Amino acid sequence: MKFGIFDWVEASATLSPAEVFEHKLQLAAAADKAGLHGMFLAEHQGTPLSIDGSPSVLLSAMIQRTARLRLGALTFCLPWYDPYRFYNEICMLDQMSGGRLELGVGRGVSPIESLIFGLKNIEESRARYREALDVFFDACKQETLKYRGLEVELHNKPVQKPWPPLWFPSSNRESIEFTARHGYHTALMAKVADCKPLFDEYREIWQRHRQDPGRHNAHVAAPFLAKTQHLVIADTEAQAEKLGLQAFEAWKGHIHHLTRKAGRPDVHKIEPFAADSPVRLIAGTPRTVLEQLREAIRVTGMNYLLCVLSFGDIAPQQALRSLELFSGEVMPELAA
Repeated sequence: MKFGIFDWVEASATLSPAEVFEHKLQLAAAADKAGLHGMFLAEHQGTPLSIDGSPSVLLSAMIQRTARLRLGALTFCLPWYDPYRFYNEICMLDQMSGGRLELGVGRGVSPIESLIFGLKNIEESRARYREALDVFFDACKQETLKYRGLEVELHNKPVQKPWPPLWFPSSNRESIEFTARHGYHTALMAKVADCKPLFDEYREIWQRHRQDPGRHNAHVAAPFLAKTQHLVIADTEAQAEKLGLQAFEAWKGHIHHLTRKAGRPDVHKIEPFAADSPVRLIAGTPRTVLEQLREAIRVTGMNYLLCVLSFGDIAPQQALRSLELFSGEVMPELAA
């Protein structure tokens, strides 16, 4: 069992962007000290759900505040990048971190955001994604790159060979075949009941193809199958529930912001304690949270818990307190 943090880097009604970024740096430093495996950032555009429009910038600062924590984006939205520039940024991050980069890749979940970059449909977005990934793989293997009619010299490579471990988060059953065949780490934001069938299917496909040549994540011994989980841990049940429900409502407003602005229905039906909600809240004392997480791990079959500790309008000190209680009283029991 591994433990990490996922963070959207949301806009705040009370904190400046500089204060939000500083809080995330403090959270990364605390996670590093507490012995968590990794911290992962979202990438979004034009929405209060995330002011992390360039994950490399915040990740490079986190690298300076940490020593062991693995760091990455879930995901770098590849259609939004120039492929050659993306390759160089990833090489720089892996070199600066001493080989601690985790590389999440994807197309970007929001067509509304992709319009900012002139991408008008899924087919165009998919083609740009494949181009960026192919250029990245080719550049990692060569000293020069044929790119848009030029022979470009490559003077930087990732520390990790042939490239950092790859993640492809998805809750789409149709993507499981590709993800599992290549051995990508994955993370789900899905109903608890839906996770185990998806993870079981992933494991079966991965076992069948784990010796195939040409797998993208062949250098990774075994895949992480992760589930995100919103957590608020406090000294009393009442305090945790009050803080958690308030923060969860603010986060719901952020995640639905763009579709509501466009006059469209909410993509997800999200309720904090509903069994059929793709995102649920666990809030309570360390003992209560431990019991609920044990059950979630059992039911889903996850081997990586991605904690969402700083979300909505929750105060930075409360997110840090949740991490303190999780790492001190919950994580050791789950690891054991």
